[in-house]
Amino acid sequence: MKNSNNFIIITGSEGQVGKNLVNLLSNDKNNFKLILVDSKRKNKKNYFQVNLKNQNELKNFFKVLKKKYKNIFGLINLAAYQVFTDFEKRNLKEIDNSFNINVRANILITQFLFNNYFKKQKMGKIINIASIYGMKSPDFSIYRKKDRKSSEIYGATKASIIQLTKYFASYMSKYKINVNCISPGGLENKQKQKRNFIKRYSSKVPLKRMGKVDELTSLILFLLDNKSNYINGENIVIDGGYNAYI
Repeated sequence: MKNSNNFIIITGSEGQVGKNLVNLLSNDKNNFKLILVDSKRKNKKNYFQVNLKNQNELKNFFKVLKKKYKNIFGLINLAAYQVFTDFEKRNLKEIDNSFNINVRANILITQFLFNNYFKKQKMGKIINIASIYGMKSPDFSIYRKKDRKSSEIYGATKASIIQLTKYFASYMSKYKINVNCISPGGLENKQKQKRNFIKRYSSKVPLKRMGKVDELTSLILFLLDNKSNYINGENIVIDGGYNAYI
């Protein structure tokens, strides 16, 4: 499905995974053209600064897409809102932001692309990024004070993404649109994770390490390729075997 006349939208393009994915897909041999979306201000070609929790900004973004791009064949939903405070301190703003960015924006962007591009083209690839915490609860024994503790609302929204993936795959299959989801385990980020946390998390993983960003982005690249066309409606877990512990 590599076609230089078509574009792929990547939300959350300026995050840890997003930057790696943009570099990978921008490689000339992959022959992709990218539309980048993030909340940060950047001066890049085909880049849009959009606050995904703001419906007016989304509507304006959609208007520009319809006017500027004739063909869009892919959507990669990387954007996510996370909170790391304890459940006892959860507030309404955190709940709303988590749902609006992680779930509502996903639905609205998918709906727009389906109605205006994928359905007419009878082709398309949608890749959602969920989490193993959309499938199971964290092991709280690995966390210490000030660690980035996974939250209940994050897990709830990622569970929603897994279900949305299955629904959209079933709903859109007659239009030859592939919809899949990836649920990564913990990805190593030495800038934001303490060394002892990485060790504690790794001790719970059969492969005894955290995941690498390029292991996730390489899977995304495969799901964009025609070789993956028979994969549809799947939630692919990439966690080094962590989820094998029930």
